[in-house]
Amino acid sequence: MERANLRILRKIVLLLFCILFSTNVKAGASDFAPFFEIDLENDEVLKMEDLYILLKKYEVYDKKYGDFYDLLGDFDAEFAATIASYGMQEKRLKGESEDLYIEFLSHIPKKYYQYLGPQLFEVPNMSEKVLNLPGIKETKNKFPTRIANAVKDIENIEHVSTHLYILLMPEAWGEYDEEIEYPQNVSYIPKLIYNKDLGPTLRKLLNPKKFQPGYKEETKLSKSDLRTLKPTKDSLLTSADIKAFISTIDEVDEWANNDENRILFSRATILWNLHDKEDPLGKYVPSGMLDLVFPCSRFVQKAKMLGKDKELGAIVGKQGFTINEWGYTCEKTIKAHKVANVRAQIVQFVREIQKGYYDYEIRSLSNFTQNVRFATMQGIVQDHKAPMSDVLEYRKNRKEFTEKLKKHKGSLFGHKIMRH
Repeated sequence: MERANLRILRKIVLLLFCILFSTNVKAGASDFAPFFEIDLENDEVLKMEDLYILLKKYEVYDKKYGDFYDLLGDFDAEFAATIASYGMQEKRLKGESEDLYIEFLSHIPKKYYQYLGPQLFEVPNMSEKVLNLPGIKETKNKFPTRIANAVKDIENIEHVSTHLYILLMPEAWGEYDEEIEYPQNVSYIPKLIYNKDLGPTLRKLLNPKKFQPGYKEETKLSKSDLRTLKPTKDSLLTSADIKAFISTIDEVDEWANNDENRILFSRATILWNLHDKEDPLGKYVPSGMLDLVFPCSRFVQKAKMLGKDKELGAIVGKQGFTINEWGYTCEKTIKAHKVANVRAQIVQFVREIQKGYYDYEIRSLSNFTQNVRFATMQGIVQDHKAPMSDVLEYRKNRKEFTEKLKKHKGSLFGHKIMRH
């Protein structure tokens, strides 16, 4: 009897183990937070030689010949036998993106297939399984029948490229099939409660003399007027720090965008994105997101990787920065700029991500797509992470920084500084 109970207990433990560890789905966006951490002092500096070795892993398949004449003479006999055996097999090889296409199409109403299907038939080597999906195979060489009123009278519209069919749908022009009923606003008069303590409380908080004619504020130095000694990843900004950083923008941007450095940094960016894909978490993060969230820290790391750190240090050193200190100050200023100008919709979206409002909806997707969504959501949260102190200090220099951005057309050091 005891042995039977022991066997049952073992089966229960094994079942629980399978349930808990049989999936690689992340619990939520917060699980990707460790990937969005950069420490300029302690992170390993990558070497370009190692990244070039990694690049070979992503090279396009080598067919071993360039033209017909390479097949003569000493052509690889073993390789020839291998490809011949593949050619005689009837087994279908699944395309790299086949599952993603099928998943994407499964979440789209079939009435929109007429805008997507025709261009799928023009994609080289598109999976036959995708092209034969119900609703897709019927769209081959078919012009959409559901066209927006704004474009239906355009002459020869039927000859437009299949890639532009998406612009023919009524939704692209604000024309919807269904009428959306919105709740009506009801005006009301708020109940006002007289607070007899309001006046005395305000007098304690505010100095009435400041509002009298001819009043002059006494100029006193504060912490905001002083530079931070040895800025770190976690130190707070001061107005003086921001002013010092702003004064370096022109020269650093000119250096980063000269012909030699622009090519080198672009090459480093591509190689580093491949390196990120080797990370257990980074393989789910969209390419370029880390550069969007941490434009300055990644810029400093690439300068070190390219052996350009001394050149960059000579420029920022004129304002008393080391390259790491400059990177941290730059990063905090840009994030404070984004938070200071953030729209209410983005604030609400970030709050909803942090509270896990979208986790249930994402569970209906495949494991890979779930993780990509969670990684993207975590990137959005990290991109709007700035303490209130930094934002208040930035506001004192908002005009100067905005003018610099306009001067450089919204891009600094090869990175687009997007304001949300």
